[in-house]
Formats: sequence, C-alpha cells, structure tokens
Amino acid sequence: MIRLARALYIFVAVAFVFIGLLHTQVHFADLASPALEARFDAVGPVLLQETQVRAWDLFQGVSLLMGFFSAALGLTLIAALITAGRGALPHTTLFLPVIAQLIAIAVIGALYLSPFQLIGGIVGALCLAFPLGVRLRQA
Repeated sequence: MIRLARALYIFVAVAFVFIGLLHTQVHFADLASPALEARFDAVGPVLLQETQVRAWDLFQGVSLLMGFFSAALGLTLIAALITAGRGALPHTTLFLPVIAQLIAIAVIGALYLSPFQLIGGIVGALCLAFPLGVRLRQA
C-alpha cells in the first residue's frame, strides 16, 4: 500500500516539475511573440496597485511565474518525500494545500482555460488523496 502511495505522490510531484518546465519553454517559444505582444498592447495599460503597467508586461510576469512556481512546488514535494525517509510519506499538512490547489486548477480550467487543466486537477487531486489516506491510517 505504501509503495503505491509513494508512487502516486512522486507522479504528482514530477508532473508539477514537468508542467512548470514545459510551460516555461512554451512561454519563450510561443507566448513571447511580437504578434501576441501587439494584441496585449491593444488592451492598453492596466492599473495595478495604483501603477499603470503594460498588459503585456503583466502577462509576461504572470506566465513566467506560473511556470517557475509549478516547478518549484514539484521540487518541494520531492524534497518533502526525501526528508520523510524511505518507506514513509510526508506529514498530512503537506497534502491539504496541494490538493486544494489541484481542485482550484480543475475549477479554473473548467471556467476559463481548457479540459487539460480540468482533467489534470482532478487526476492530481485523486492521486494525492490516496497517499493522504494511507498517511492518515498510519497516524
């Protein structure tokens, strides 16, 4: 049971790293084009904390941070598993915010983005729910 729980946990952690790196690569390859910049410039400036910023600059920052933070979360999950020790799972408090984030990814995917985020969020949350249940049974 613990081996399956650890395998599912590792799957989610590696998926976060992979998605973060992939998003960052796609950002530089496809999302940082002059054509897309012109479309954002057509939006005009955006008021952000009483400062006007270009919509393009705001998009660049959010997009890059999304990739970096996703990869960082995955690496943090891997580090927590290593710290937990061989044959163990991280503390239960680690699971809850990540499952909440995956549910939020699913909801936002359904509302604004694509079925990939919806499916990924649901699959990720279910994959972490199993090791969470195993960890709770150990306590």
